[in-house]
This record gives sequence, C-alpha cells and structure tokens, in this order.
Amino acid sequence: MPKKKMKKKADWLTKTKKRKMKKKDRGIVEIMMLTHHFFKELPQWLNEMTDPRHPSYTIYSQADLVLMGMLKNMCAVKSMRSMEENFNEDACIATLRILSGDQELSEMPHADTLNDYLERLSPQCLAEVRKKMVKSLIRKKSFSRSRLLGKYWRVIIDGTGLFYFREKNCGNCLVTTVTREVAGKEVKLKRYYHKVLEAKLVLAPGIIISLDTEFIENENEDVSKNDCELNAAKRLLERLHRDYPRLPICLQGDALYAAETVMKICRGYGWKYILTQKATRQKALAESYEWIALGGGAKTVKGIGKEAGAGEYINHVEETAGKEEEADIYRYWYEAEEDGKRVAHEFQWITNIELTKRNLEEMVEAGRGRWKIENEGFNNQKKGIYNIEHLNSRDSNAMKNHYLITQIADIVMQIYLSYSPLRKEIGQPIKNTSSRLLESFRRQTVTDEDVSYISRYTTVYLE
Repeated sequence: MPKKKMKKKADWLTKTKKRKMKKKDRGIVEIMMLTHHFFKELPQWLNEMTDPRHPSYTIYSQADLVLMGMLKNMCAVKSMRSMEENFNEDACIATLRILSGDQELSEMPHADTLNDYLERLSPQCLAEVRKKMVKSLIRKKSFSRSRLLGKYWRVIIDGTGLFYFREKNCGNCLVTTVTREVAGKEVKLKRYYHKVLEAKLVLAPGIIISLDTEFIENENEDVSKNDCELNAAKRLLERLHRDYPRLPICLQGDALYAAETVMKICRGYGWKYILTQKATRQKALAESYEWIALGGGAKTVKGIGKEAGAGEYINHVEETAGKEEEADIYRYWYEAEEDGKRVAHEFQWITNIELTKRNLEEMVEAGRGRWKIENEGFNNQKKGIYNIEHLNSRDSNAMKNHYLITQIADIVMQIYLSYSPLRKEIGQPIKNTSSRLLESFRRQTVTDEDVSYISRYTTVYLE
C-alpha cells in the first residue's frame, strides 16, 4: 500500500484562520528586521560608494536611490513608471527614511533621477556592496551546514540572455544570425542581445544567491557564443579567486565548462569541481569510462537518491584517457512512471573529488543541484517576481546597475522568503508574498515599537 501524503499545515487551516493570520502580517517590518540583522551596515556601504554626481546637485543619498530600486524588485513592481505610482505614499517615504537613515528625505526619488544616477554609477560599486553582503553571510556561519561534504561551498555558474534587439542598441551588444521567412523567401537577419554569466552561491536548499556577475560584451562579431561564454568564465573565476581567496569552493557547471582549461584553473586555485559530463564534450573520457565499466572496473551503489536509483563511479579515468586533469566520473540512473510508461533517466558528471560508496549519494544530489541556478535562479528572476528581461533603461551602464540591484535585492528577498512566518504557515506563493509586501510598504506605518523590534537582537530561524 502506498503511503498517504501528510497534509501540509496550510491545507487544514480554515479560511477564517488564514484571514486572521494575514491581518497580522507586517511584511515590510520583517524585511527591515532581516536587513538590520544580516546587513546592519548596508546603508553605510551604499553611501560609501564613489558618488558620480556633483555634490551641489545632490538631494537624495545613494542609499535612498539603491534601496528604492531594491524595494521595486522585492515588491515585484515591473516598470519604473509603476514604481513611481505605487511608491508615492507617505508610508513609503517614512519607511525609506528609516531604511536609508536619511532623516532629510521628504519625497520618494523620481524614476528619472534613479536612472540618471545608474547611468553614471560604476557597476563595480554595487558589485563591492554585494561582496560585503556575501562575506557577512559566510562569516555568520548560519549556512555552514549546507556545505558539500561538510567543507565545500557550491558555486554554480551559467549564462543567460537578458535583452534582445532588432537593431544594435549599444557597443556592448552581442550579435547572432536568425533565419526568417520574408515574402516567401528565407532571409538571414542579424539580431542583437545582451548576455550575462552568473556565479550563484548555494547557501541552503532554498537559498541560492548571486556571488558574482560577468557581463558578456561584444568582443568580435565573429566570436562564437561558446567562446564568448568560456572567455567570460575565465575572467569570472579569476575575480572569484581574488575576492574569496580562502573560500573552499566546489565549482559546478554544465558540459560547456567540462573542459581541461576550466579544470586546470580550478586545480590552480585549489578548488573542487562537479561538471556535467557529455560524450560530445569529452569524447576520450567518455570512451575510457565505458571501456573500464565493461571490464568490470566500475563500482555500483543501489537504492540511492530520492528515486532510489542506482549510482556508478570510476576514479581517475584521466589515466586511461591520457588527460592531464583529474577526472573521477560518476553517473546516476533511475526509472519513473510518466504518462503510463516507464521512462529511464540518466545523469553523468566529472569531478576531482575522490568518489567512494559513502559519499556517492551526496555527490549525486550535488550534481543534480546544478539545475538550481536555472530553476531557482534565472527562471524565477525572469518569470517570477523580478522580470529581469524588462528594459528599465536603454543605457548600457544603467542596464548593468539595474541587474546588480536585482541581485542584491534577491539576497534579502530569499532570506525573507525562507524566514516569513506567513509563508511558512499558509503556504503563500512567492508572487503573493511580493504583492502583500508591496501593500505592506504602501499602507503600514512603521511605529517606534517596530523600530525597537528591528534594532534589538533577534534570533532568526530559516527553513
């Protein structure tokens, strides 16, 4: 007999109970408390950035502007115009005044004021603020239990397209050729786009934050997409090592990064790696693995993973394949019922972590977790609350800064979603949580009692 699924608490709460719980929700106060708890110095960090504006014409602090941009993202406000309309409330002004520490703030900044500022601000400034936030989280040791094998911080890298144009928007546009039917004939047309390579840090099963960003910009119209992304990866990895020299990293990526150049970089930095293995990418390794496995050289472990599938591994395949970099290869497979049919699924990875029967299951789960950057990273940011493909400005520099503000906001938002008592109790969807946060920001006045609650030491329990 199959086990009956236990009902979630949200399933047996009455509608009346849910309404009462929602009335007690003070989302914006919780956001302020968490920001103060984890990033107490955030307003100071923002105001310490190199200000591109002339002091004589400065009305708003840098913290005012960036925090307003962060709230736009967290409240799922899609456009700059909508931000102006939604944030034009006395409660919003009062809350931003407390958040930024700017006691002179009397009006919310205009959307054009924010864009003008972001057009001139160096993206490196916001990247430095993000770095301080990440280091603050790592130092608190709140997330140490999620490290791979109790030691390694998992860093997942992947690229995605952000903006697409029919005509060249700026000098940083990448170009691709598409085939379209025009007047009954196939015509090749150039299309322009912006792309980004993102490194995400896995803090917990449901918290995956931006660690670093490399904007992939036009090098040469003849450079292939893959070459562009690999070159960007080299720059990104070099900067990660410079910024976090003592952080024990396990790099994860798709088959594009399963190249000896990337593996060599990891060895030089003392990092571990788990990379998707495909025969088309590392043919010699794939053939050597199959040859050794056919000869009985592979070790198998059954009944692992949430599907109770089977795992298999062979260490040091590089010795047979004649490769220089360590290649311990493992795979996982299982069958599942889909549309009345048994469907087989198989995954394979390459690593430089010595594989054993004891660590194989954790390594499989880590390898499959690479999808998190797509499912909980880019997909959520594109289709969820942030809508990162929306063009807030056509200026290339402002585009970068808007993207970085989204990543900074997402760090706070993911912590809030993991903490939110209302979301835990009633199973509220993320989009609804953002909608309620906007309503809280617009309607709720932050009292002196709230300020006292925000400032005092609080133990924060995350999922």
